[in-house]
Amino acid sequence: MRVATGISMRGVRAMLAAFTAAGLLILTVPPARAGTLAVSVSLAPYIAGSFTGGNGVNSHWVQVQHDWKGPSASSQLYDGIYSLADANVALGLTTGDPGFLRSADAVMGTVNAGNDGFNTLYTAKWGAANLPPLFVTGDPNQENYVGHITGYIAVTTPGAYNFGVLADDGFRFTLFGAGASESMALDGLNNPDRWGFGNNLELSDGLYRFDLVGYNRLDVGVLNLGWWQAPNASTFGIIPQSHLYTAVPAPVPLPAAVWLMGSGLLGLLGVARRRTAAPA
Repeated sequence: MRVATGISMRGVRAMLAAFTAAGLLILTVPPARAGTLAVSVSLAPYIAGSFTGGNGVNSHWVQVQHDWKGPSASSQLYDGIYSLADANVALGLTTGDPGFLRSADAVMGTVNAGNDGFNTLYTAKWGAANLPPLFVTGDPNQENYVGHITGYIAVTTPGAYNFGVLADDGFRFTLFGAGASESMALDGLNNPDRWGFGNNLELSDGLYRFDLVGYNRLDVGVLNLGWWQAPNASTFGIIPQSHLYTAVPAPVPLPAAVWLMGSGLLGLLGVARRRTAAPA
């Protein structure tokens, strides 16, 4: 993140305070305290069942010209992607639209995308990230871009979870269950940090649909989705591909031995009923 000329860090802090007061900003969850959060929300799976062997997530990326103007007041004054409103408009741009530079669509194994600037400055702290599909290593222009990532997360062990988004500059993340959802968002320009829900989520076996938008204006850019399960972990880890799906997969069938045992029990139950019904 780089603050444009004319906007002081005091102004940025004032903006963040306003977002917090409005309920938009979700406070970061320090990994050291993560395991102490109380469960406050139960979210039933979007689709119940057992799912293993994920194939990754869908992603759509758009980069705009540095002089592109989005709908936010800051973008109108200083150009580029400054907010979620700007990011949402940029995602809809295609070849031929003013300000459009390039786009890419790809299936990603994990949600862990960062530009060269992030890897140069923050690998030691956060771990290395894969380049967004828009770029190749050494590309001199890796700024003013937005990613939209969608798919399903498979929970295979019920319990208390939290999800953390490592982002620079802003993001919006929504996790969908059966008839309910939980969201968090960070707007404006921000340094890279991990942000999580203020409370744990009690999750059951099954698929949870998710929608994630993240954007970068200048310099460092990163978008990473992690999770942890209490009490087995106290820090966020990247959600592995085995738990991510681009579309709803077929549920894992019961093992043959379990099916045969169930069939045998049903057969015995039928025999018992027939014997009970027979005349003495």
